[in-house]
Formats: sequence, structure tokens, C-alpha cells
Amino acid sequence: MARKKAHEEHENHERWLVSYADFITLLFAFFVVMYSISSLNEGKYKVLSQTLVAAFTGQPTAPDPIQTGQPYSNTPSVVDLPPLPRPTNIAAVPTAAHPAPGQQSGHESIPRDPVQLRLERIAQVMAARLASQIREGEVQVRITPLGVAIDIHDNLLFASGQANLSPGAQALLLRVTDVLSGLPYQIQVNGYTDDKPIHTGQFQSNWALSAMRAVSVVDMLIQQNVPPGQLVAAGYGQYHPIASNATPEGRAANRRVSIVIVSPEKPSDDALVPLVVTGQPPSGTWTIPSPITAKSPS
Repeated sequence: MARKKAHEEHENHERWLVSYADFITLLFAFFVVMYSISSLNEGKYKVLSQTLVAAFTGQPTAPDPIQTGQPYSNTPSVVDLPPLPRPTNIAAVPTAAHPAPGQQSGHESIPRDPVQLRLERIAQVMAARLASQIREGEVQVRITPLGVAIDIHDNLLFASGQANLSPGAQALLLRVTDVLSGLPYQIQVNGYTDDKPIHTGQFQSNWALSAMRAVSVVDMLIQQNVPPGQLVAAGYGQYHPIASNATPEGRAANRRVSIVIVSPEKPSDDALVPLVVTGQPPSGTWTIPSPITAKSPS
């Protein structure tokens, strides 16, 4: 009997796929590992670098803490608070307007310039003696960069277009001449007019009228024992107005005589404020700090 021929085993041509799949799997794992290494926490990497630097340089450094959560800020934040209730029915507490020299207040005061203090005291004395005229708006006492200025409207001193002092002018000037005679400062008398032209047999211009009015006041001060060597007379005409000449009120304000007590030093900027007196003049004895003295009013 004939022997059957065995069938030849079929050759598998796709066995390479197994090796290829293993290779792809290993390659994928390799890239995963590489990616995880490159994605290290930045904070840990910084700590590691600082540690290596300290190891090689021998200078220990404190590593910065790894930031987690919200960053902390030491900048104070603004918190809206409810407004405080305003006090009501507070009684006014009277205070001494002019404390005596050397008197201590409730808190420590900053020393002030002696020259400035004298100027303020002089202005206070003059304002007290001319309080009624100041309230009427006919006189103003103020501290300027030049010194203490006493501005007097011309109608208190002169008749219209005239340079001779009226009887009322002498009584007014007597209120301040005793103080002026005791001051060691230069006293400058300035005359001013409005812009209305004048041309008379006596005065050819506003220059002449303003200058002669200043001279008349200087003569009066000399008669009241103010040292002539301390006096200066000047006429400015209409060229230094303090108000508009377009109105009768402005022209009246520009027609004035200014008695300036010249300071040996320029006052500080915080003193360039007019002093205004309202109500009754302050009571009591007014004194001017040394070396300035004033005679008591006659």
C-alpha cells in the first residue's frame, strides 16, 4: 500500500510584526520617560541648582521656598471703613488770642523768627488802634514782603485834589505816630492816585499830587517825634493800582496813602496775609517784643 505524502507546513510571513510591535512599545516608553524628565517641577529644579552652586562655591544659600497656592503680598490693602459720626452740640472753647511772651500752651510750639514775631505784633497793635476804620473798609493793615503796610484811603486824609492834611487826618495819624516814633525801622510813606488826569495850577500831574501827599504825611510824622532819618516819601501816581479804575469803588480804593514799616529782613511766605479786624478792638495792654517798644496811647 502506498504511503501518503505529508502536507508541507505553511510558512508564517508575518512574524516580524511581533518584533516590530515590541520595538514600537519600547520606543514609546522611552519617549514617555524623556518627556517626564523634561517636565520636572521648576521649583525643584531651582532648589537643585542652588544646592549645586552652594556645593561648588562653598557659600551656603537659603533656597527659595516653592510657591504653592496664591502668592502672599506684604503690601497693606485698603479697607473701606464706615465714616465716623460727626460730633454735635460742641461748645466753643475760648482761647487766648495773644498769649504773653514765654507762656506755654497745651502742646510744644516751634520757635519762630523773632523778626517775624515783631512784625506781627506791630501789625496787631496798628490794627487794634485803627479797628473802627478797618471795619468801615477805609484802612487796611497787612504784612507784605517789604514790611507792615497801613493803607489809608485818601478821603480820610485829604480833600479832593488837595495835598494838605485835613483836621481829621491829624487825629487819625496820632493814633499810630507814638508807635512809629519808638520803632528802629525805616518808615516809607507812599502816595497813590487813580488814573483820572489832574492838571491844576498847583499839581501838573498825578505824580506831583501823590508825591506831595506823601510829603505832607511825612511832615506830620516828624512833628510827632518820628526821627526824620528813618522817613522816606515816594509818589507813584496812578501806576500801582490795587483795584480796577473802571468803577468808582475801584478808583476810590486806588487813591490812598500807604505807611510801610520796612522790615530789616524779608518776612516768611506764610505771613503775607492781610490782617482784618472785626468787632471790638482787643482789650488789655499791647506790647511789642524787645527790642521794639511802643509808647502807651495818649
